[in-house]
Amino acid sequence: MSDILSYLAEPETVVVFDIDGVLAPYEFGELSHAACLDGDWKTYVLEEHPYAHIRPVPQIQRFIEKKGCTRVFACSVAEDYEEEGKRDFVVANYGLPADHVKLVRSKSDKVAELRALAKEFCASERRVALVEDTVKTLDEVARKTGCTTVHVSSFFFA
Repeated sequence: MSDILSYLAEPETVVVFDIDGVLAPYEFGELSHAACLDGDWKTYVLEEHPYAHIRPVPQIQRFIEKKGCTRVFACSVAEDYEEEGKRDFVVANYGLPADHVKLVRSKSDKVAELRALAKEFCASERRVALVEDTVKTLDEVARKTGCTTVHVSSFFFA
């Protein structure tokens, strides 16, 4: 296990996973990452329920199973019409309680969620780790907080 994954596995570390591209592979179209490049995402989500058909990531499932759910969360940008599908996907496939799925309106709102978790667990920001696939989001969190930032590729060989 890599040093960073060992750190995440420590009981005192709070781990926050992004959903799209991390817990849920970004595979919304047939042989494509996108289902509606020029279409209406809202209509697609409401009619097709894409999160009901996405498969989870086994390496992350195993990690969460070993760590336990107490200090594991998901945090994702979501519009109101996406919330139910994302939350249900995480609960069903990763065993997290529904209240451990934090949904925000913008990527920058993740900073406030990470800080709130540090406060809730009386932990230093360093003990709160964000696992993301978007480097710009990781960079923003690293600039604005003391949180640990982890690219999802760290789990590729777990």
